[in-house]
Amino acid sequence: PHDVATFLQQCPDLDKKQLGDYLGEREDFAVQVLQAFIKLIDFNGLEIDGALRRLLHSFRLPGESQKIERIMETFAGQFFTQNPAGVFA
Repeated sequence: PHDVATFLQQCPDLDKKQLGDYLGEREDFAVQVLQAFIKLIDFNGLEIDGALRRLLHSFRLPGESQKIERIMETFAGQFFTQNPAGVFA
C-alpha cells in the first residue's frame, strides 16, 4: 500500500476524480492505500482549512457520501496525530 500511495502522489498525469474515487473505496487494500497516501502528506503546523487544501490538491472528493466519510475520517486522524496540541486538543 505504501508503494502504491507513493506512486499515486508522484504521478501528475492521473485523473484527480478517479483517484479520489479509488481512495474512497472500502476494500481492504484501497483503505490501506488511503491511509498510506494521507500519511505521506505533511499537515504539521497547518490550520484545518490549509490542511484540507493541501489534501485536496492531490485529488477530488468522490460524489458518494460513504467514500467522502472514509477519506475525511482518515484525514482527521492523521491531522490530529500531526497536530496534537492544535485546535481540537
